[in-house]
Amino acid sequence: MKKIVLSLALVMGIGLVVQAQDTPLQDGQVQYRPVGGDKNLEVYFSPLGGTPVSIPGLKFRSFSASGNALRIGLFIGYENSSTITQDEDFDDDNVQTMLELSDKSNSFTIAIQPGYEWHMTGTDRLSPYVGAFANIGYTSETDVMEMQGFVGDVSDPELFLGDETTKTGTLNLGLNLVAGFDYYFAQRLYIGTEVGFGFSMANDMKSTVTETTTEVNDDGDMYVEVTNESEGSVGNSKGFQLGPNVIGQIRVGWLF
Repeated sequence: MKKIVLSLALVMGIGLVVQAQDTPLQDGQVQYRPVGGDKNLEVYFSPLGGTPVSIPGLKFRSFSASGNALRIGLFIGYENSSTITQDEDFDDDNVQTMLELSDKSNSFTIAIQPGYEWHMTGTDRLSPYVGAFANIGYTSETDVMEMQGFVGDVSDPELFLGDETTKTGTLNLGLNLVAGFDYYFAQRLYIGTEVGFGFSMANDMKSTVTETTTEVNDDGDMYVEVTNESEGSVGNSKGFQLGPNVIGQIRVGWLF
């Protein structure tokens, strides 16, 4: 409840500040809705979510003289994490018996959503619209699992650090029909929401597994790094969804 109150208070506060600066046109009317050549960006409020203010990508719109808008959404994201799975350790003679090992993971996502909106008459402040947009996205992920091994004489083995690297990718495609509205509570500043109906599909690409270890050569006097690489589809999935979808966020945007 507190999140809802804080989010609404923030939106209303911004509106009061901007509304005080509303500039009448020559005929005494204030222009709220966009005109040809106007452009806008948006941020999102999620009062019921864990992050009240979020930016799940940027959405840009360019309005034509008819009041319709060309829209495009863009998301670029990168995540990186590392988890220690084993601490280093030494025996009573201060000889290292364990190395510090970690599991590392990173992912990169890019998505683009081109579309178009047809804005209806509405009122001087309310701009309802229908539209459509496509979604094209790709996510790549790399997971590295470090491993401990031994080489050399059995009576005096030496530790080495190996790893297993798995690279995967997922392609996302979709098409949505949407309906929504923008309400201009102040000049060049609005709130809105949007619902839609469409389909989406996700397809995992083949994964590549690279294992790097250290071995003793045939002469027994030199350590060599050995790399084995393989491709496979075990664990991969394909998915398809069709139906209504609701963006559970309040859009807040401004014209420029």
